[in-house]
Amino acid sequence: MGRPYAFAAALGLLLCSGIPAKGGEVSVSEFMENFQSLLEETPEPPVVTEAQLVLMEEGDLQTYIFQHGAKARPPAPVRLGGDGRLALARPDSGERIISYYRNRDGTYNAAETAKIDRLMRCSLTGEETPVSLKLLEILDAVEDRFGGRGLILLSGYRTPMRNKTVPGSARRSLHMLGWAADIRVPGRSAAAVAKFAGKLKAGGVGYYRDAAFVHLDSGRGRRWEVGLPASPPPGSPAPPK
Repeated sequence: MGRPYAFAAALGLLLCSGIPAKGGEVSVSEFMENFQSLLEETPEPPVVTEAQLVLMEEGDLQTYIFQHGAKARPPAPVRLGGDGRLALARPDSGERIISYYRNRDGTYNAAETAKIDRLMRCSLTGEETPVSLKLLEILDAVEDRFGGRGLILLSGYRTPMRNKTVPGSARRSLHMLGWAADIRVPGRSAAAVAKFAGKLKAGGVGYYRDAAFVHLDSGRGRRWEVGLPASPPPGSPAPPK
């Protein structure tokens, strides 16, 4: 099992354990003490790199917007039933945060949203961008629906430089605006997550069946399902470029 995915799977079990989520924190030392035993109980998830995510999403034109269609300002946030608290884990770096991004008076906390911006930074350059507040509300609603024990972030903001590292990737995408996230929910199937997210009717929902993750974005409402690209038979000629 690859280290990042082992970490994500083990973190999922820990988050779904009896440790309180809304009122307590899981320290690094507590997590590491239980890490080995969790690995022994955890089935191996599909191994999906961020480069593979880009390639899979590149095949779905609805996920992408081009320069002339981008809005000057991000979509306005909408209340979807979330409590204003969002827990995210990033397996490629081992980071985990809890952000109280919305204040009790309904305003948004800039210091707390900055924590999310930092976690969702580009994996290649480390560059950050303000994440869509509407996307945070979507993620919050999904997290709360499935127990409020955190989401695993596979991919967040992507810079143009990040997309250029993958041949054939689209020039403009919702990820490149900070409007999209690819996630898993510990202990829940991607199908169940996609089904619920679709009922919110608040943005785009992509169900990536074989890779077991869900794409969520704050763009126009739409849904799609994608499987992993089929591998060509051995000895097949390379596709034309």
